[in-house]
Amino acid sequence: MSESVNDISELTNDINEFTNESANDIKQLVDEYAKWDQLLTEAKAEIDKIKAKIQARAAEELENSKIKTVKYYGSNNNVASVGTSETVKLVSFTYLKLVLGAITGDFVKEETTHKLSDPFKRIVAPLCTGNYTEQTLDDVIRQMDVDANAAKVLRKKLRGDVNKDRKILASIGMAPEDIDHWLYFIVESLAYERIARLLKVAGYEYGTPEYDKAIFALKQALITEEGIKIGIEYEES
Repeated sequence: MSESVNDISELTNDINEFTNESANDIKQLVDEYAKWDQLLTEAKAEIDKIKAKIQARAAEELENSKIKTVKYYGSNNNVASVGTSETVKLVSFTYLKLVLGAITGDFVKEETTHKLSDPFKRIVAPLCTGNYTEQTLDDVIRQMDVDANAAKVLRKKLRGDVNKDRKILASIGMAPEDIDHWLYFIVESLAYERIARLLKVAGYEYGTPEYDKAIFALKQALITEEGIKIGIEYEES
């Protein structure tokens, strides 16, 4: 009988000890959870402050420029990338169909909601933001101080890609201080040419009242929201 009592007493002590250890363990886990969650909140707040400063710097560099992305380098291969973004949204399907007519289905997927295709967004984004100039690439090239051979190369190779077009302009011997000036008008003129081609396919001729009405209707049908995004790359330690 005495041995049974001792066994029960030892078992009770083991249970109490286990319970106390479990209570201490969970207490420690809760404290660790609280500590790291607080650090995470503080880290997110600090990251937001740093990102805001980098984005402000990038916004100054990207303003009035056709460059879409800028990169900043730290040490140990740390790289922060900041780029502008354009989101085209449909405001009025009625206005859009009024302009595009039978070819609307080529650019808009009709589901529960009307979904614009990516190529169409790229065409109309400059129209909505005003980032186009009503002149052709040939008009821009004629204003440059380049010979006939250089002009021929430019007509063939310029595509509105800032980085690639910069190299092309440098390859014909254009002065660095002139490159950024002409890049601006190259990108805007090519944006306009894409808009004009879209409207031509839809049946509108440049210079007619119908063409001007179509431009107006497109601006009423669509909206482009401009934003800025940032990302970071680094080596895992």
